[in-house]
Amino acid sequence: MKILKNGRRRTAMLTSALALVMIPFSAGTASANTTPGWGDDMPDVIWDCNNNNADSCQYHEQNAETKLDKRRQVSNVISNCASNRDLTLTRTVTDTRSTEYAFQQETSVEVSSGFSKTFEAGMKASDTQTETWKVGEAHTATETRTTTVPAGQQGAWWFAPYVRHSQGWLEVHYGERKHGHYFWYYRGPGGLPAIDVKTPVFLPTGELKGQFYWATWNC
Repeated sequence: MKILKNGRRRTAMLTSALALVMIPFSAGTASANTTPGWGDDMPDVIWDCNNNNADSCQYHEQNAETKLDKRRQVSNVISNCASNRDLTLTRTVTDTRSTEYAFQQETSVEVSSGFSKTFEAGMKASDTQTETWKVGEAHTATETRTTTVPAGQQGAWWFAPYVRHSQGWLEVHYGERKHGHYFWYYRGPGGLPAIDVKTPVFLPTGELKGQFYWATWNC
């Protein structure tokens, strides 16, 4: 749906995510648009902001929260399948995370350093001294533990980081009309967030904040 305003500066707004997905492309024509959920009759705002092809790009944060993210395996599987004795060993495991950008419907698009500053400018900064988040920075968690793998089993380490989720929308201004409009909103004020900036939380020491998990299972 397009909502038009009178005057030179017209605004186009994206509304229903379902409607966007079902926009058909012309037969025999592949879409080159990298902006998730957009058809060829709309400017590629993500590409334009990534490549300085717009007059300005502004990120508007609608809501934000910090929560424990999904676990992922951070060590090789340690096997004790062929033994009849428990295996005890000391292992140092690490995990490194950096900012991830999820656009509409969890579609990830690589973001340039210049475009990442757009998100940083629109995000609420950390208001505590115990934990911080900063767009684009990579941080590492390291832990050394002594663990036991029972006979006939194997085991591995997992890690889940704390992540700051900033959700919002993108406002893009052009110096000339793009598909009939100077301003484009992805997805638009008042609608559901189209962007989720997932930034790892780190401690004053620079250590990535999160939880390590040890698990064993039968061979």
